[in-house]
Amino acid sequence: MSSSLWSLPIYLLSGVGFLGALSRFTHGKYTPEWYAFQEYHSPDDGSIVAIITPFIDTAMGLMLLFGAHTLRLSAANRLPAANISLVFFTMGLLIQVSAEKDYVGDVALVGLAALAVVGLLRR
Repeated sequence: MSSSLWSLPIYLLSGVGFLGALSRFTHGKYTPEWYAFQEYHSPDDGSIVAIITPFIDTAMGLMLLFGAHTLRLSAANRLPAANISLVFFTMGLLIQVSAEKDYVGDVALVGLAALAVVGLLRR
């Protein structure tokens, strides 16, 4: 795969982060299906986790999209952001499998995050 193709999963993962943040901030007004997917995993019940999740999604999306230019962080901050996303998506997948719920979307997210990590390691 050429280097530009390895960048695609990184930008897609960033988009997933921004989509998740938009969905939580607007409570699904503009993204009802994605919000339903999020609610299926973790309800938007006003808890601390539900409140901070869109901010974390936004930070991860910015770190993946802009890399070193975001918040004056180190040049290598894309890889930790992709790794953190991979860990959280994998945890979500394991929770869904153990609860015997539908997990097809989780497999896609884990695959995307894994491709982003591999793409960043190839640089």
